[in-house]
Amino acid sequence: MRQQLQLLKMPPAKQRRVGAILARKVRTYSRKRLREQKGLDGKAWEKRKKKSRKKMLRGLSKKMRSKGVELGGEVFFADGKTAEIAHQHQYGEPEEWTSQKAEKVYGQPDYGAPATRYQARALKKEGYKVRLPGGRKKKPTMRWITENLSLGQAGLILRTLRNDPRLNRWVIELPERNFLGVTEREVSELASKIFDETSGRVKGA
Repeated sequence: MRQQLQLLKMPPAKQRRVGAILARKVRTYSRKRLREQKGLDGKAWEKRKKKSRKKMLRGLSKKMRSKGVELGGEVFFADGKTAEIAHQHQYGEPEEWTSQKAEKVYGQPDYGAPATRYQARALKKEGYKVRLPGGRKKKPTMRWITENLSLGQAGLILRTLRNDPRLNRWVIELPERNFLGVTEREVSELASKIFDETSGRVKGA
């Protein structure tokens, strides 16, 4: 409380200077969590459903900005789209996609290309079967699906099996992958920063 009172007594310019130092420190903490792929609780983030060695949210760190404001500091992102992505992952909010959005992000799909393993797994989960000579039906293997169905065919069959009227719209559930903010230990470090600044000993971040 004594430190807070000291901060309140500062002139606005000095308050912003202290805020800038604190905001840079929070940004440093947040970037460290992005590198380590860990949340505020110190636990590793839930991994992608698709196996990949690439780190998640790789582009956010470079676009993270900070600045001092009166009585505090702000950590923000360079553009609205990056901020939206960060918000969705920070709180685990579902993301709605449309075929138009997917085409804009990934380009026009090649519907004549072989079906993907993701589609094959989804078809098997939905109980997809093929008709054999004699009329008997059998669940095909994932290899059979990827070798005998095209991307477009697999997508159409999958939508039919799901009886999904939203042919061009779907929702992706995102797990919570928080990284912005501070822990109790970090709060203590920041409090020391404030005390040092109010005592005139801090030269920079």
